[in-house]
Amino acid sequence: MLDHILGKPSANVRRVQALGTVLVTLLVTRRKRAPWGLGWLERRSSLWKTLLGWWTLLYLLRHMDDVLGLHAPEPLREYYSRSFYRATWVFTALDAGFWTAMSVRPKWLRDTLSLVFSAYYLVCTNRAVEKVRKVRALVTIEHLRVSWNKGVENPVLRFVRKLHQPQLGVVRNVMLGESESTERARCVVMFDGSEAEFRACRMVVLDVPGGGFVSMAPESHTEYLAAWAQRTKAIVVSVDYAKAPEYPFPYAIDQCFAVYRELELTNGQCIGLEGAERVRFVLAGDSAGANIAAGVQFRILESEGLRGPAGIVFVYGCFNVDVRAWMTRSETRVLLGTEARDHLHHASPLAVAKPTRHAGSLDARVRVVSGGQPSAYVPLTMTSSFTYFNDQVLTPEMMRAMVIMYVGPNARPDFRTDYYLSPVVAPDHLLARFPPTYFLCGEKDPMVDDTVLFASRIRNAKQPSKDTNVDSNNAQADVSERSDRYCAYRGSALYRRRHSQPRVRTSSSTRFYIGSTDVSEDEDQRASNVPRALRMTQFDEPQAQNSDAVIKVKLVAGMSHGFLQMYSLLPEARRVAAMCGEWLDELLQGAHSISPYSRCASAVRIPPSTDKLAINVMDRYGVEIVSAANMVRRRGHGLADPLS
Repeated sequence: MLDHILGKPSANVRRVQALGTVLVTLLVTRRKRAPWGLGWLERRSSLWKTLLGWWTLLYLLRHMDDVLGLHAPEPLREYYSRSFYRATWVFTALDAGFWTAMSVRPKWLRDTLSLVFSAYYLVCTNRAVEKVRKVRALVTIEHLRVSWNKGVENPVLRFVRKLHQPQLGVVRNVMLGESESTERARCVVMFDGSEAEFRACRMVVLDVPGGGFVSMAPESHTEYLAAWAQRTKAIVVSVDYAKAPEYPFPYAIDQCFAVYRELELTNGQCIGLEGAERVRFVLAGDSAGANIAAGVQFRILESEGLRGPAGIVFVYGCFNVDVRAWMTRSETRVLLGTEARDHLHHASPLAVAKPTRHAGSLDARVRVVSGGQPSAYVPLTMTSSFTYFNDQVLTPEMMRAMVIMYVGPNARPDFRTDYYLSPVVAPDHLLARFPPTYFLCGEKDPMVDDTVLFASRIRNAKQPSKDTNVDSNNAQADVSERSDRYCAYRGSALYRRRHSQPRVRTSSSTRFYIGSTDVSEDEDQRASNVPRALRMTQFDEPQAQNSDAVIKVKLVAGMSHGFLQMYSLLPEARRVAAMCGEWLDELLQGAHSISPYSRCASAVRIPPSTDKLAINVMDRYGVEIVSAANMVRRRGHGLADPLS
């Protein structure tokens, strides 16, 4: 348990913990009198010493591999930041405890035992991990809803969450969005101000909350939604859309679209706004809610005469429900900035950190290669959903289960063409009409590829690449005839191509370079201290003034999925919520701007004396950000990194 408190799994810490336990036992057993609480055993000879010694022996045997240095590798050691690792420890214990007690009746007893079992699993961490692993292997809709709704349904957790929630002046429920095919949806309306200020407000954030398509009402998201309302001084409307499997695809999209249409056509009067001035709307969605929000945007674009939102904010969105292991060559090419994930630089092909540069790496074991190698090297690359398959928040089993329940009994969809299910495959003519779109995701999120690829597709749709012919030529060059001749790997052209890294696309490229986090502030190129490799490629000068052309991407270091749900436990979550609030305010005010030489990091000054390609920087919100060139050093040629 000590390594979880410290926020980093370590065999050395467990060794110290085991030896320290033995030492404490020896010191206690030397006492002539029993410790406090064990005096009743003193009358039975030295029974308490026997019990304590036996328990210590079992504990020592259980950790003997750590004591002797025979422990297994730690796959999560470089996975998360310390604070996120602590948060996942607590949430894993809560999941195990609530799942253990989920069948208990009545409710007051279930709520009590859920917390008691969770406390047990906080101490017995390995038992909690094993319990969660087994449940997720055959997860049911009841398990998902018990896990994700526990912060609302358990009175103790609800009280703890309320302590961290900003207090607002207006919080009410309204029913919106009735149509011929869907029922009205309950919407939670939040505003930081008086009733008179509420009626006069002309800015509305329409939020589609996540929950794997199957769970989580707006009440599960109130901490950061209230923070958004407080930061933006806008009205936040969060939709409690109908959930799968009872209401499968595309019911939630149609229901949320009906809500947006009623808000837009009534100019906010349906929620009590007054005045003739047009209301400015911004769409927001997290996780599965981002998928639904993208579907709502497609419906808006395909509707006649309906004004669209001023901008969209996607938070760790699910934009591709085709859960697969391998990326296509074209997808690998999109992830520009550094070398693509090259799993051969590790001792284990499934490793995600600390590449091995000695004889232990797989690359060092290769002896010969075929003589028919293509001239353009694109390595075999796993998708982030399988690269981060050890994720403690979102596992491949859970993703497959949620997609199956969301699709429901509908005819088998074509994931390659149905953009309402997988927005990342939407046609260019729709993506080119997207408003300013901001993306936020954790660098270790199994869905981080969705964020990078979807942002890239929108960027390229708004300005078709001038490198199309070059890319097609490269694609042709990738195809080579099979050769029966082999040559030594070391010294070959393939070896030189793979090891001449880092390779960064220059700013002359017209394609989308997701090199870092976001683009917030314009900057004169000559005065910039930021190296060329860390600048984001932008539009040509005539298009730079196009307000719809703004695309921002921020990947938060050391984070996985659902960090906004950890608002009460994770300090970074509160800072990220504040940053999202500023993004929303920027879109609502129409203050977004971009230039060809904007920096990749928001309001970050990199001292000239530092090694600019190898440092970690904090943005103005105190959030550690991720840059492509930084990933070359941190991950070793971006071996398991979405920016690669």
